[in-house]
Amino acid sequence: PIGSYLMIPYLSAFANAHVERSTYFAGLWIGCVAGSWLFAVLWLRIGVQKAELLKKKITRTSSLERNKKTDIRNIDAFLPSDKQRFDPLSYINHNKGFFIGLSEENTPIYIKKGDWETAHILLTGRTRSGKGVGAQIIGAQSIQQKELFVVLDPKLDNYMPHIYKKICDESDQPYHFLDLRQSAHPQINLFDGCSEEVIENMLIGAFSLTEKGTDADHYRIGDRKAARQTARYMVQHPGVTPKEVLSAFAEEWSESAAGFASALEEMAELPAVNRRSGGINIVNLERTGGCLYVVGDMMNTRVIRMQRMILIRLMMLAKNRDQMEDQRIIRVFADEFRVHISRPFIVSLGASAGWRLLSILAFQSFEDLRDCPADLDAEMVKGAVIENCSIQLSYRIKDPITAELLAGATGTILVDTETREVDKNVLLTETVGDRRISQSERYLIDVNMITSLPVPDQEKKTIGCGVLVGAGKLAQFCFTD
Repeated sequence: PIGSYLMIPYLSAFANAHVERSTYFAGLWIGCVAGSWLFAVLWLRIGVQKAELLKKKITRTSSLERNKKTDIRNIDAFLPSDKQRFDPLSYINHNKGFFIGLSEENTPIYIKKGDWETAHILLTGRTRSGKGVGAQIIGAQSIQQKELFVVLDPKLDNYMPHIYKKICDESDQPYHFLDLRQSAHPQINLFDGCSEEVIENMLIGAFSLTEKGTDADHYRIGDRKAARQTARYMVQHPGVTPKEVLSAFAEEWSESAAGFASALEEMAELPAVNRRSGGINIVNLERTGGCLYVVGDMMNTRVIRMQRMILIRLMMLAKNRDQMEDQRIIRVFADEFRVHISRPFIVSLGASAGWRLLSILAFQSFEDLRDCPADLDAEMVKGAVIENCSIQLSYRIKDPITAELLAGATGTILVDTETREVDKNVLLTETVGDRRISQSERYLIDVNMITSLPVPDQEKKTIGCGVLVGAGKLAQFCFTD
């Protein structure tokens, strides 16, 4: 437009000297004006942004720029690439520690001996994300170290029983298989060799008979009295079964302890735990080490109570031992932990590490822990698990609340956040000015990463990846197979 304006005097003079051609040049001038205005509009509306895009592509960013916040749209740039399967047994070297997996750089990751012998382990992740694989390598080394490794499996994994049996055979350690399901035959008497205190705690814990702060607490007084009577009777009559105890007190409990009597009746109708003598002896297992594989159930109330009772039995066994440094470690892998939760176990979770009872607690999300017995507060359960499991191995998770908690455990780092000034030109087109870099924080391994971690792929023969916290100064990616 400016050029067209400056040409007006020359065009006028030329037109006066050539009157016959003035119409032609007037049209030419009008065309130039229209064309220049069209170009100006296109440039200000489209060209400016195209030029900025080209400028961005050819600009070399500062080498001093640090990490950025993640973007779920290009999250692969922040995650390790898929890794092919490997043989974990080839990396086991107890002189270096206890192998847990491979790092992003294919370096073996080891848990220090001190942590291995004092820390509870938390395994989280959705189904088939890799939790079972992580538990297998931990369990294999536990058996090799002649610990008593107990698996509480409420859904019967197709492979784990055979894997642990093989490890026991190779390590010359005993292996025992306990099936708690309704169809199983008599295999164990859980109260064999127990004191009155232990039996009472097992019954109160498994049957959730502690006070709950409701009007029903009045009736639980009679139930707890019945638990004490049962404990006393079992000690006085070694080898007695729950069914025989129920027969001895049925009339007395019909009014004063109807709730306890009903729970004990359900237990009495479960054949697996009603063996009079012989069978699996938990006290002997603690003396020999090896593996006890317990198959339970996720829905049957009777079986769930027995699963809780076994965990309490192991805890009381560890607690009542002489607290010596050379006592055998009892390591329990509680898969689908929500069905094993009881008040005695949660309350004693912190202290049990000192008794050399170490737990591997596996579940999908922290929301699962809300499904806990009525005598427990869900937030208290979650807090106890987070606080006492100093080693955490977290696989891909969907639940955003759980992902946020797990990301928080990895700590925070400083990252560069970009800001820019945006202006508008005369045609209301936005143009971006110079960028500015400021500092902000993000989790070392944030929510976007945890919800997008690689998972095992049978066709590609790739393995799962978790985030390991507590085995070193910094959280790190950990591949397990």
